[in-house]
Amino acid sequence: MKYKFLTILLLLLTFYLGAQSNSTQEYVIGGTGPAGGTIFAISKHLVWEMSEPLGHMAWDKAFKFCPQYEGGGYTDWYLPTKEELENMYYNMIKSGLIHDQETYWSSNQEESMALWGYNFKKGRPGLYGAAKKLAVRAVRCFKI
Repeated sequence: MKYKFLTILLLLLTFYLGAQSNSTQEYVIGGTGPAGGTIFAISKHLVWEMSEPLGHMAWDKAFKFCPQYEGGGYTDWYLPTKEELENMYYNMIKSGLIHDQETYWSSNQEESMALWGYNFKKGRPGLYGAAKKLAVRAVRCFKI
């Protein structure tokens, strides 16, 4: 009886420690996130991952498309902000982790007919008309 108790206790401890190690996974810039995207920013308890390029489309289609994207089975994707695209540029393009010269839509609006995009070739944001077809990547943020 004593050995049976110790065996069960040992199994529970092994299970607990295994669960702990999975929940404390270490994320790094350029690594893969839980949804299969690429990690492009990390802050104290938050991590951002980006999808692969999802094609070229007008801003309104991109704005509606990203929240419907279900990459990796996750449904919390969205069109990135201008600041998130800037983080992508500096952490991924400028550092040489990926090579991309597209201009991507952001969710930021300046005026009804002018919307922000981010040019990865030039490394800066710019204003574009809503009908212009720019590249699209979805992003998601999660807690660690």
